[in-house]
Amino acid sequence: MSGGLEELRGRVLGEERLWRLILWLAAPLIVSAGLSSLNELADTFWLSRLGSAALGTPTVSWPYRGILMSISFGVASSASALIGQYVGAGRFEEANRALATIAAVLFAVTVPGTVLLSLGIPFYLDATGVPPDIRPLAAVYLGVLVLSTPFTAAFMLYSFALSAAGDTKTPTKISALAAVTNFLLDPLFIFPLGLGVLGAGLATAVADAVSGGYALLDLARGRHGLRLRLARPDPSLLRLLLRVSAPMTGQRLGMNLGFIAMTGIVNGLGTPVVAAYAIGQVVLGIDRIIAFPVARATGVVVAQSLGAGLRDRALKAARTGLLLVVASVSAYIGLLLAAREEFISLFTSDPAVAEAAGRMLLIFGPSTMGFNLLIMANVIARSSGHTLLVSLLGVARLWLLRIPLSYLLAYRLGMGDTGLWTGMAVSNYATGAAAAAWILHGGWARPVIDGASPSRRRRARV
Repeated sequence: MSGGLEELRGRVLGEERLWRLILWLAAPLIVSAGLSSLNELADTFWLSRLGSAALGTPTVSWPYRGILMSISFGVASSASALIGQYVGAGRFEEANRALATIAAVLFAVTVPGTVLLSLGIPFYLDATGVPPDIRPLAAVYLGVLVLSTPFTAAFMLYSFALSAAGDTKTPTKISALAAVTNFLLDPLFIFPLGLGVLGAGLATAVADAVSGGYALLDLARGRHGLRLRLARPDPSLLRLLLRVSAPMTGQRLGMNLGFIAMTGIVNGLGTPVVAAYAIGQVVLGIDRIIAFPVARATGVVVAQSLGAGLRDRALKAARTGLLLVVASVSAYIGLLLAAREEFISLFTSDPAVAEAAGRMLLIFGPSTMGFNLLIMANVIARSSGHTLLVSLLGVARLWLLRIPLSYLLAYRLGMGDTGLWTGMAVSNYATGAAAAAWILHGGWARPVIDGASPSRRRRARV
């Protein structure tokens, strides 16, 4: 079992050309992200055939499920620091104990949380003022989607854990299987079976069950070096887990609640703006096909380098990853601005929706650079274990900037959706600049795991 981890560790810590290592680790994740974006595009395309109300259903639904997913993400993502640094230090048994502790906390939250979330769907739809034509569709869609949350959390843990160890290929294979499942079932459930929006939710839920079920089975077998055992959480690891994950959980929860508030602001501008927002979210998400995987790959190198006592290497990896993200996002923004009308025409022929979506891509689109810089900072924070400052920045992006500015400009100053897109853009630019400064400052570059003295860590074998 440890032999597989030793081999992965040797590859991550032994490659001197960091740009090449990051791209090698990112390549499988790029495939996974591409398939995920393809699924989102396909889902949006099929739902757009059912009208603007169906098209807007996922947009108003996902933030609610995201309440529990935010907590799950915060807990599962602690694997980036704990497992990554333990593997980097060559302490493989402690990496497995960390996995068991993280899993115990994760499922203690997600299983009862799923029940509570299912019961609260009507209250959410009332509280956010979902348009009347979307409300019944969202109720059905959420009713199915919420039930698959534990499976989504299981695969999330699987992906974070194996990636932290240096294996980004295996999670990608399972993600690809789930994506193909969703891609094939989506049109089948929506049209021939006549299930409409319910069919889209069922296709996603089945795909989640496939990936989550396989993840649990594979971790139990320990075929890739990490083995999940049923065990009581280790008290010392539990304290470290909470220290690392609590700020990230708070950030994700705060951001998700912020997106619920933003959903209310968007809903108040009418169904065409809701549909435009849905189109924009999908189109703007394409840049993450490369940017997110590069960020995650950078995090793998950062965590293992810190675990091995290689601080300068961790700093260099962060700077290298940052440059790669800036380059990829810049290229996509240029393409987006040049071909925004063609992108929009794939999803709607409604002039009102197309005009609003065009304004969104023109005003808000370039600011996605700032968002991707914030994502890079989040990944480095998770991998180093120093998550507080970046978590506060993520919450501030929505609650101190985006929500008040969007409301002020859209409603109080009467700018409508133009004000909405402007407020969203300002929040991205400001927090992106702060995130880049935090990364380059380098105060995060110290491990959180205990055990080895600084001199011993410097001598760690790579």
